[in-house]
Amino acid sequence: MRKRAIYAPSEGRYDLMVSNVSYERDNGRFECRIKAGGSGRTLHSQGHELVVLTQPQPPLLSPGTHAQAQEGRELNLTCSSTGGSPSPDIKWYRDGSTYPMEASVVNGRTRSQASVSTLTLAPNREDDGATFRCVVWNRAMPEGQKMDATVDLSVNFWGMD
Repeated sequence: MRKRAIYAPSEGRYDLMVSNVSYERDNGRFECRIKAGGSGRTLHSQGHELVVLTQPQPPLLSPGTHAQAQEGRELNLTCSSTGGSPSPDIKWYRDGSTYPMEASVVNGRTRSQASVSTLTLAPNREDDGATFRCVVWNRAMPEGQKMDATVDLSVNFWGMD
């Protein structure tokens, strides 16, 4: 038996024990209902979301680990990861900065759909040779562990100073 209810009404305790947990079978909403004897009328109902933790896949970068840009022309760098439950946290950092950059994130609706973070840049000559790092994390990963990938930027600019 994979699921069994353990209850102690005198203590107000109603526990659900799930063993051999699987994302496909068990991730989702469970509901506890207390019904009146005889009539079967629901006296109390409370739902709980069960999140089965799974690690995300390593980040994938687009356009890749090296990006070419034209000065002043908008450039999108994307970083994606699939498989995480809950959806992974994806953040972008410039060079050695500890402060994440502003990026748009769209979380996948299932584990097979990628969560994608898009960093939009309007590069200038100071960005030539800059490195941007994408970091992926979710709470299924061991404490302090993160996955990352970097992209180096080359900016083409006109004119000389």
